[in-house]
Amino acid sequence: MSLYGTGRREGIAATALLTALVLLVQTIAAFARPSPLGWSQLVDMLVPALGGVLAYRFLRAQGRSRYAGFLVGTAYALSPWLLAMQTAPREQLAAALAPLALEVTVRCDRPSARQRWLPWGWLGLSLPFVAGPTVIAVLVACLCLAGFVRTLTCGDRDDERPAAGTIFVAMVMTIAASLQWLWLDPLAPWFGAAMSAPTPGALLTTYRSAEGGADLAALLRVPGPLLLVLVALALLRRQRHVDTSMWLGVAAVGALPAIASGVGFLATSLPWLHELPMLPAAGFWATLTALAVLGAAGLDDFLDQPMRRRTALPWLLAAAVFTGPLLPTFAAAEPRQEWPVVLTVLSLTTMLPLWRRLGILRFKNVLAAVALVALAIPPLQALVGRHVQPGAAPLGEGASRFGWNGAHPLLHYVGLAALLLASLGWASVGWLRERRRRASSAAPQRGAITRKKH
Repeated sequence: MSLYGTGRREGIAATALLTALVLLVQTIAAFARPSPLGWSQLVDMLVPALGGVLAYRFLRAQGRSRYAGFLVGTAYALSPWLLAMQTAPREQLAAALAPLALEVTVRCDRPSARQRWLPWGWLGLSLPFVAGPTVIAVLVACLCLAGFVRTLTCGDRDDERPAAGTIFVAMVMTIAASLQWLWLDPLAPWFGAAMSAPTPGALLTTYRSAEGGADLAALLRVPGPLLLVLVALALLRRQRHVDTSMWLGVAAVGALPAIASGVGFLATSLPWLHELPMLPAAGFWATLTALAVLGAAGLDDFLDQPMRRRTALPWLLAAAVFTGPLLPTFAAAEPRQEWPVVLTVLSLTTMLPLWRRLGILRFKNVLAAVALVALAIPPLQALVGRHVQPGAAPLGEGASRFGWNGAHPLLHYVGLAALLLASLGWASVGWLRERRRRASSAAPQRGAITRKKH
């Protein structure tokens, strides 16, 4: 199967299956609504699918298995938050392209791949700015910059650390490309002139029949039930593959603006929240990405060594049984809408101990089937929901138009062409050096061999 193989063909099949599943869920939701389905809406459906595929690549670059990358990449693409961000199409496209920039950062952190990725790194790092001046692109840039600083300062040995000059050149090229994308704004006809600023409550409560503030139940829909269970499992088992404290900090920073905007005295005492109206809603990208990383690591860790920390499964099941049914009663504005998510969490936590009876391979198949059904429920609730903000485009009915920004002639793209030529030269020089090094190491040593005289 494509989820268990090791070749490139299996990886392509996994990404194709991921794309098909994301498009299938959105198509079912589109037919459930009275609005017609046109070519523009079909193209808009590809944006979350692109985000899922790039999230899969990012997780694979981190060392996660194809199985975990597939499930978590699908969870990223079918996140109700990402689908609801279609009311702000620029931010949605930036969120879809963001995992590519994170993948470049991870690849450049490895000495074996750094020589191939650094010359072209500016292209992936700057690509989120193709969507224009977005909050998510800035968040991605900050996270990638922190990753490169860690690469320069935290190498195990001096020979594994890249030269500061090469990192500096790559950063300069990234900044130049980002400014060029912002100036050109090539996809402006797809988004329209205005940028809407949805509130967190409007994004997270689209599945409800009436407008309401974002409560705890709505916040839990940002990662979805599958990631919630996997992250809880990862925390209980004390992860070995990722830095748990760092990614939990990233998740908290992403949710902090939305929480602060919902608290009265914080919203009035923090004026920058009003100056950046897109920040509370778009900041959830950091939360979703951090929980995706933790969830994929937790799933791989459990499947590799299910006997490690055996008390984690009973504690997880007890927490789901005792706290799950209380969520609709005390935290939700419309409790009936929350029961599918609660039942999904209970079913996932109940089936985890079945790996002993089924065996790991059969358990993986059962878990994948249950997880895909669980991933489809929250986005279907959000996409078919009756509540739509006044003045905002309905979900799945974006104002995208085919075309290119004709305000800039081809001459204005000379800067990007120059960066491509510079990257080609940089990569060629590195390839020639690597070829000479291999030739010199493979050449036999010359010189006479003399015997010792006894």
